[in-house]
Amino acid sequence: MKKIEIFGFSISFKLDKKNKDDAEIYTKEYHLKEKILYLMLILILIPLSSKFSYLSKSNTYSVGDVVVNDIYSPKSTVYNDRHKREGIIQDMVLNSEKEYIYVPEAGKIYLEGLDDFFNQIIALQKEKRRNFDPRVIERIIGRKVPQTTVDSLLKLSHKDLMEKRNKLRNLVEEIYGNGIVQENGVISIKPPLDKKVEELSTLDKSIINIFLTANYIYDEEKTKNAIQEKVSQVGNQLVEIKAGNILAKKGEILTEKKVSMLEAVGVYSYKKNIIMLFANLMYLIIISIIFYPLFANVVNKYILNKNYYRSTFLIIVVTFLIFRFINIDYAYMIPFDMVIFLLSILMNVSYAVLIGLFSLAYLLPLLDYDLLYFTMYILSLVIGGYLVKRVATRAELINVGLKLAVLKFFVFVLISYFLGFEGTVIALKAGELILSGLISGMLTIAVLPYFERSFNLLTIFKLLELGDLSHPLLKTLSVKAPGTFHHSMMVATLSESAAEAIGADSVLARVASYYHDIGKVKRPRFYVENQEGGENPHGKISPFLSGLIITSHTKDGAELAKEYKIPKEIRDIMYEHQGTTMLAYFYNKAKQLDSSVREEDFRYNGPKPKSKESAIIMLADSIEAAVRSIDEKTPVTIESMIRKIINAKVEDNQLSEADLTFKEIEIIIKTFTKVLMGIHHVRIKYPGQK
Repeated sequence: MKKIEIFGFSISFKLDKKNKDDAEIYTKEYHLKEKILYLMLILILIPLSSKFSYLSKSNTYSVGDVVVNDIYSPKSTVYNDRHKREGIIQDMVLNSEKEYIYVPEAGKIYLEGLDDFFNQIIALQKEKRRNFDPRVIERIIGRKVPQTTVDSLLKLSHKDLMEKRNKLRNLVEEIYGNGIVQENGVISIKPPLDKKVEELSTLDKSIINIFLTANYIYDEEKTKNAIQEKVSQVGNQLVEIKAGNILAKKGEILTEKKVSMLEAVGVYSYKKNIIMLFANLMYLIIISIIFYPLFANVVNKYILNKNYYRSTFLIIVVTFLIFRFINIDYAYMIPFDMVIFLLSILMNVSYAVLIGLFSLAYLLPLLDYDLLYFTMYILSLVIGGYLVKRVATRAELINVGLKLAVLKFFVFVLISYFLGFEGTVIALKAGELILSGLISGMLTIAVLPYFERSFNLLTIFKLLELGDLSHPLLKTLSVKAPGTFHHSMMVATLSESAAEAIGADSVLARVASYYHDIGKVKRPRFYVENQEGGENPHGKISPFLSGLIITSHTKDGAELAKEYKIPKEIRDIMYEHQGTTMLAYFYNKAKQLDSSVREEDFRYNGPKPKSKESAIIMLADSIEAAVRSIDEKTPVTIESMIRKIINAKVEDNQLSEADLTFKEIEIIIKTFTKVLMGIHHVRIKYPGQK
C-alpha cells in the first residue's frame, strides 16, 4: 500500500508489480529507468492525446471538392497566405519594366547613312545617270541597298524626291528618339511609331527598314536581377484567422488556396490526419531518445530522490494538463516561468533549466509548433535560472518574473516585427506575456510553502525561516540547554564564514549549525557546556553508560527534528556532524575497568560527513569547544589548535566522504582562525578592573 501526502491530503493506493528478479528490482539503475520511463510516458501521452481528434475526423477535403456543410475555424491563428504572395509576385513580374542597354551611336550612324543615300540619289538624278554605287552606304551601315529601290527613287521628280527625303529622315529620327528594341534576336519599333511605319508605302517601308537598327538592347540578366530584388521585398502575407470565422461555405468548390487555409487551422483530409498523428508521435519519440541519456546520467540523483521526483512529476504534469485543455489562443498568458522558479528553488538551477528545456520540447505539439514561443522561453530559461540564483526572499521572485516578462516582451515584439505580424496581434500577445510574468512570481510564492511541507523539501526560504531564533526547537534549546545554544551560535558563525569562503552553501551551514546539537535537550546536564560549574552526573555512572548517553544525542536530535518537520538535509547533518568519532575520555576510563573493551563501543554510529557543509560543521563543532580551553588565545595558539584537531580528523578518516580538497581545508583553517580571533579578541582593561 502506497501513501502520499500532497498539500495536506493523504492518498493511498496499491500497486502490484510484475514478478522480476530481486537482484534487478533493488538496483538503483532499475529504479532510475522505471522513473524516467513513467515520466516520459506521461509527457508523450498528454501532447499526443491532443492529436487523437485526427482519427475522429472522416472529412476528405481536397482541391476541387464541393463543401457539404459550412466549415468554421476551430482556433485562432495567423495564416501565411502563400498563394497571395505568389499572386503579388506574378503581377510584379508581368508589370515590371524590362531593362535595356541604350546605344545612342546606332541612330546617329544610320541617319548619316540615310543622308548619304539620298544625296547620292539626288546627284544621280541631276546628272541623269543610273549607276548607283552601293559601297558608300555599305561602308556606313554595313547593309546593301537593292537596285530596285534606287530605280524607283530615280523615277520621282526632284520635288517629290526632296519631300520623301525630308519625310523619311524626320520619321527615322523620330523612331530612333522613341526607341528601337532588340530582344531575343528580334528588332521591333516601340509603339506608337510601329503603327505609323506599317501605314507607309512599300517603297518608303523598304527604305526605312534599310536604315533602322536597334538602339535599345534587352539586358536579360539586369532585368532578372531587378525583378529578384523586388520579389525579395515581398514578405510573407500574414492573414489573421479568428476562431469561429467561416472558411468555406456550403456548396463552395475548394481551391488550392482554401485547402491551404483549412490546413493552417488544423482541418485536414483524413489521410493527412493520419500522417500528422504519426509525425507527432515520431517527434515525441525522437525527443525522448535525445533526453533519456541526459536524465539517466546528468540529473539521476534528483530522479532517484523520491521527494524531488514526486514534486517534479507533479509540476510537469499539472503544467502539461493546463496547456492541454486551455485554448491555445491564451498560451502566452500561461505562467510557464513558474515551472523554472519552482524547480530552481526546490532543487537546483541547472536541473530546472534542463527540465524546462525538456518540457518546452514536449510542449511544442500542444503549441502547434510555435517556434516563436519556444525561442522566447529558451532565453527565459537561461536568464531566469541566472536571476533565481540570487533570490534571497520570496518577494524578490515577483521582480524576477517582471524582468523575464520585459525580456520576453522585447524579444516577441522584435521577432514579430520582422515576421510582419499585425500591430493588433503584437500588442495583444505582448500584454499577455507581461501578465504571465507577474502571475508566475506571485503563484510561485503562493504554492511554494505547500511543496516545502508536502514533500519536505529544503529551500532557501525554508532555511531562512528555520534560521529564525524564535523557532520552537531553538527556543527549547535556549531554555533547556543554554550552554549548547551558545555553542551552536558560535559553531554557526564559524561554519557560515568557512562555507562562504570555499563556495559551499553558507546559509545551510549556518542554519544546520543551529540545530546540529538539538538532541542534547533530552539530557542537557550530561554535557559540560550546560553544567554551569555544578556537579557532573557522569561521576555517578559507568563510562559505558556515559558513552551511550553522549553518542545518542545525534539520534535523539534527528528524531526530535523529524517531529518538527525539519528537512532531511539538516537531519542528515545531525547524524553526520560527529561521524564515527571516538569518545577517547570515556574509552580510556572504561579500559581501566575492563581491558577487553572495544573502541567501536565508544564511537558514534555515523555516518561520516557526506557534504562539505556537514564536514565544516564537524570541524567547527570540535574546534569551538577546544579553543575555549586555551588559556592564552593568540593567532598562533588558535591556528595550532585548529590544525591539530583537523589533522586528527583526517588521520581518523572522518573527512574521506566529504569531497573536501586540501586547498579548501587550508582556506577553512585560515577562516576559522580569523573568526575565532575576532570572537576572542583581547579587551583593554579600564581603571578599576582586575
